[in-house]
Amino acid sequence: MSGLSSYLFSTLSKVGGLGGSGVPDFHFTLGEKLEGLSGKTLWQVYLAQSTNGKQEATVFVFDKGRGASHTAAAQNALKRMRTLRHPNILRYLEGVETADAIYIATEPVVPLVMELGIERDGSDELIKWGLFKVAEALKFINEDCKLVHGNVAATSVFVTRAGEWRVSGLELADVAGSKDNSGNQQMYHQYTSVIPGYAVRMAPEMAAQNWALVENGKVGTLDGWGLAVLIYEIYNGEPSAATQIQIQGQIPQSVWPLYRRLCATDVRRRATAAEFLQVGQQAGGFLDSKFVRACRFIENVAVKEEDERREFFSDLDTTIAEFPAEFTKHKILPELLKMIEFGGIGSHEHDAKVLSSVIQIGKRMDEDEYNRLVAPAIVQLFGSNDRALRFNLLEHMGGFIESVPQSLVLKKVYPDFAAGFADGAPAIREATVKAALVLAPKLNQKTLNGDLMRQLVRLVADAEPGIRTNSLICIGKLCTARRSGIELEGDGVTESTLRFVVCPALLHALRDQFPPVRSAALSVASACAGRWDAVEVSRRVIPAISPLLVDGELPVRTAAFKAIGAMVARVEEYAKSMPETSKGPTTPGKPSVQTEAAASMAAADGWSGWAVSSLSSTITGALSLASSSLPIGQAQQGDRAPSAPTTLASNQPSMSPRNSATAVSSPTASVSKPTLKTPQQQQSMAAEPEANGWGFDDNWDDGNDAWGLDDDDDWDRESSDNQPLSSDQNNAGGMATRAALIEPVRANVSVNKSSVKLVKPTPKQPTSATSGVTPQATKPVSRRSKGLGAMKLG
Repeated sequence: MSGLSSYLFSTLSKVGGLGGSGVPDFHFTLGEKLEGLSGKTLWQVYLAQSTNGKQEATVFVFDKGRGASHTAAAQNALKRMRTLRHPNILRYLEGVETADAIYIATEPVVPLVMELGIERDGSDELIKWGLFKVAEALKFINEDCKLVHGNVAATSVFVTRAGEWRVSGLELADVAGSKDNSGNQQMYHQYTSVIPGYAVRMAPEMAAQNWALVENGKVGTLDGWGLAVLIYEIYNGEPSAATQIQIQGQIPQSVWPLYRRLCATDVRRRATAAEFLQVGQQAGGFLDSKFVRACRFIENVAVKEEDERREFFSDLDTTIAEFPAEFTKHKILPELLKMIEFGGIGSHEHDAKVLSSVIQIGKRMDEDEYNRLVAPAIVQLFGSNDRALRFNLLEHMGGFIESVPQSLVLKKVYPDFAAGFADGAPAIREATVKAALVLAPKLNQKTLNGDLMRQLVRLVADAEPGIRTNSLICIGKLCTARRSGIELEGDGVTESTLRFVVCPALLHALRDQFPPVRSAALSVASACAGRWDAVEVSRRVIPAISPLLVDGELPVRTAAFKAIGAMVARVEEYAKSMPETSKGPTTPGKPSVQTEAAASMAAADGWSGWAVSSLSSTITGALSLASSSLPIGQAQQGDRAPSAPTTLASNQPSMSPRNSATAVSSPTASVSKPTLKTPQQQQSMAAEPEANGWGFDDNWDDGNDAWGLDDDDDWDRESSDNQPLSSDQNNAGGMATRAALIEPVRANVSVNKSSVKLVKPTPKQPTSATSGVTPQATKPVSRRSKGLGAMKLG
């Protein structure tokens, strides 16, 4: 048989049926041995790790070669570990019994006896919290499970990384009474002798073997004595005799009254673990400390009232700052992250407080601990669908994002972060915009210019005006990152992004109906003026800003003037580097035609006179050319009354805004030259009466009629009431003849509202007086009175 067993063992090892330790169905590999419990318990304790390397553990190993009684106690411990589940009982992971040994794997812990005597930060508070947890575990075993632990001592308590205490040592645990369910005597009746050092700490009734007191008394009295022994060992060390347990020694006075009740020799007066909890938590009691209350509240926050939550979270940051560092990292931090992830803590204000506390705890860690404990948890929270949680993450991003590695930000954080730009809730979109400034230093140039800037530009057209404003502010700060104190990777926002992405968005924002948006766009334009192309500024930006110089809102006007100044300065700086002319050089010693003409006009009239003269000459030349190119011009001269002025009407400038604008925009305006007049003509013009008040004769309006621009009724009506018609103007024959000449031309002229198109008139012989057509036979024409800019008919 032994050969067959060896063969099977070898085969299972080859196919992987054995754990890393060589034990069948045990998936933990033993590591360092903890010598603190050597000789004080039945077990050898090892640090261990799962075979896949993902889980740490502590493994208890019992050698069956120590005898049957010892084996029975170890087997009982394995059975109770598998069946008892409580937060304060050592958590069982895996166990196996072989022919030679028993293996039990639990959560990673160290024996309490190895921690006693070591001065740590907040040791007194951790001891109170540890005793509280042990008492709760004993209450669960005694009252809920109706069991007796029977082996409560420092060797039965273990400490987690967070500093919390866990109860184990269940070798003697059994049901209360004289016999167990199988009819056998309880374990704590038979096997106390196998536990090292048990005789010194044994309860008086057990030492006297007065089992009637044990059976008839309260269930928890035996474990109450064990709790007293644990308190003694914590403050005074391991007792050498049973009588020493009644001595106070270093036991604090705050717990001494309770301690005396726990170690009372009279079973009827002895306190249980449940009574220890009840009395200790009363006001001023041993367990009534700020640290214990805070820990209890955090564990049971889901069942607390709203008023209690508000009071607790109001000073949570201060409370956590006083906690021991290790306890905070491994106990408080997981509890707070659990609150954030699963909710149940009330309002968004509470969420913000909890997240702030998480960030505060993270600041007390080194980089490795932060990346291991805090960063993964926070990164995971970004993928939550809870908008309240995401809002709090965005609001507090500045407190934790600096410690998150860039690779993790690009891979895990930014994809979920960017989804906030398109979120349906305005609050999320606005918080995302604000958080972009904090996240931007963690992004590479490709993500910054390729996605983030485009997301921000898209929000410039958002339905919420506040979001549009904040988006522009964020864009401006990113474009001027160095001045804003933002360290971006590489060159930050590139020139291409600034020109093709940012600039169109700013020009669009300048026409926004919300004044702060326009003001923000102007501020961004001012800040970015030095980075823009000067030609682009002069052609696109300045014309777009100019209307805002007379905006209805004072802040907008102020920002517009500032922006215009920055733009003009940018263009001036660029203009200084330009050549004097883009054409070829002129003959040395001989100025160009343009330079000579400009100099002569400036010398004659100054800057103002040069501008008016140039404009008048341009308009006059255009109209003169137009009149000479049309056959109707001569007919107009021949039909004038003898009293009409002899000066050509086309040589007089019009003060009508409509006619002036049309004349200036005419393509023929730049090819004409001023018509020089003889002294006799100038004297005749000076003698002409100033009927219109501007000192110019208005006879040139017929030139506009020839262009199809006689639609100046609005101007005519303003002066018709004040200018009586002369006898010459009442000449019906003259009017009829003039209408017959002009009407065919009007029929061939098409006028558009936005532009004036000139159509070549169809040649037609003018009607003469000898053709047999009398004035009475001519189509009647309604008499129109000419006002400012109108022609005087003789």
